[in-house]
Amino acid sequence: MNNALEIKNLLFKWNNQDNFSLKIKNLSIKRNKKVIMFGESGSGKSTLLNLISGIMSPISGTIIIKDTITNNLSSNKKDAFRANNIGVIFQQLNLLDYISPINNILLPCFFTNFKKKNKNYFYNRAFNLASKLDLKKNILLQRNSSQLSLGQKQRVAIIRAVINKPFLIVADEPTSALDNRNKENFLNLLVNICETEKITLLMVSHDTSLKKYFDSNITLERIVKK
Repeated sequence: MNNALEIKNLLFKWNNQDNFSLKIKNLSIKRNKKVIMFGESGSGKSTLLNLISGIMSPISGTIIIKDTITNNLSSNKKDAFRANNIGVIFQQLNLLDYISPINNILLPCFFTNFKKKNKNYFYNRAFNLASKLDLKKNILLQRNSSQLSLGQKQRVAIIRAVINKPFLIVADEPTSALDNRNKENFLNLLVNICETEKITLLMVSHDTSLKKYFDSNITLERIVKK
């Protein structure tokens, strides 16, 4: 299994809408690689990530992750596969301000094998990951996440994405609202943790200056069939 992700003859259209379609003949990403995909606003970058993560389904074609054709899975199996194999980092980080940082991190665990494993395993993993990212334990245990600085929120979002030891992380323009300093800090942390954990990373962005952080880059417009 050399490829972490393969897409073949993909076709997606919005229901009853002819003004947008996404057609990709072939896309493959090798295991343990860090890849960034560029595209203009409205080109379909976020839609593609939603298709890859199983939140949306294509009309036709195949999406293969970890030797599994994920778009052929039932809804329940698709949810379980995503929970166990795909980490997601959102554009606005999407932390719940009213719960603690540690509970934000552990949210994905409730959709997977959290009950089967000793809960201490996930707590200890969260604290170990936090230590690697220079985030102190007492920060994770504070009452709610609204008190976190932007840098702390970035670290919590990264830990949440890797807590289940995913096979693949998809990141939807997580640096779009950051200044240059925070952008650099975030990407260094994300890339380093993916290398340490041996996780494949696919990030989408419109900012071509970010390609220096990645092994390779793709332009969505070049792989989309007209």
